Amino acid sequence: MSDGPHRSLPMGRRWKKLAECLDNASFSTEDLCERRDSAILGEFKREVSDALMAGLRDILCSSDQGLLFGPSGDEIENLRMHTSGSSVGNLLLDWAINAVNSGASGEAALAAACNETANEIFDRHGRGMAEHYQRETGAKRASHFQVRMRSVQDGRSMDSLVNRIVQGGRAMVIRAPTRHTGLEDGVGF
Repeated sequence: MSDGPHRSLPMGRRWKKLAECLDNASFSTEDLCERRDSAILGEFKREVSDALMAGLRDILCSSDQGLLFGPSGDEIENLRMHTSGSSVGNLLLDWAINAVNSGASGEAALAAACNETANEIFDRHGRGMAEHYQRETGAKRASHFQVRMRSVQDGRSMDSLVNRIVQGGRAMVIRAPTRHTGLEDGVGF
């Protein structure tokens, strides 16, 4: 007997735990969002170096030239050497260049780049999880999984995650998702 399709999912433990919770209807949307945020923060911490984030913050947020001469895509492009071939780091820089070219500046440009990067990370992993569940389970269970995944894909629910990434430092600490162990913490009616 199998322990569930999330066990054979070829992803990190945070993504496996998210898949397990998505598959289980007893987890609320808030619980799923906590797991999603934990998994995305883990990707950022693992693949985006502190030097890259500091450089991006310096270019976008602390421009001494004011709004007249905002940061350019070329300045951001020079940070590629800090990505060390990381796909998430390169994606973050691409979205930062896109934000600057679209007219955003300051912390808004950094937040837009982090938001788009987080959405892309979730989309990539979500497609992998959905494909795995489609292959390993029945159509009904895979459909339920995809519906639950779409419920946590709402961009507004990622605002607190993006704020944590933009703030960096202690805000980036990955906290364990809330565990409901009490009798009154069960499934809501």
